[in-house]
Amino acid sequence: MNSQRAAVIRGASMDTFLEEEDAAFLDHPMDVAEAVLGRDDRVHIERSDDGDLSFTCKGAWCPVTGFLGWREELPAVLLTVSCDLAAPKSRMAEAARLIAMINENLWLGHFDLWTEDGSIVFRHSIPMIGRGELTAGEVQALLAATMDAADRFFPAFDYLLRCGQSAEDSLKIALFETIGEA
Repeated sequence: MNSQRAAVIRGASMDTFLEEEDAAFLDHPMDVAEAVLGRDDRVHIERSDDGDLSFTCKGAWCPVTGFLGWREELPAVLLTVSCDLAAPKSRMAEAARLIAMINENLWLGHFDLWTEDGSIVFRHSIPMIGRGELTAGEVQALLAATMDAADRFFPAFDYLLRCGQSAEDSLKIALFETIGEA
């Protein structure tokens, strides 16, 4: 495989490769997304009747459940990922504070707190204004940014929700970086 032309995700959960030429024959954005996800045997994909994709894969800390959809009326490709995290009502305000602090550190995508059930999700999208084609590289970049955020910040949410810590202390866990060797 030509390393300059192959798009690659290198993360704790996925290593997917799809040459742009391999994706060129696919007509619909969800066909390209399905082909990219289908390259990794650790990912289980289901396609709904309306063409959207649901998938599960193993993240660094927990299983990840995702939804990838195409919305022609926007137009955009939308990705939502959940790590089975939910804030009880008593911790929703602190979870919202942590989400706001985390989002300040993200360049792509954002975390959300769903008020209905306290679910914490990561969301990202690719605008498709003026075009209908999605490249394998775009899907791979979308997935890489999403999995990086989920893997990096899961410990902060876990520390906040399971251990009852503050948003500030929880964020420190995620932003801590080891320098050198132990």
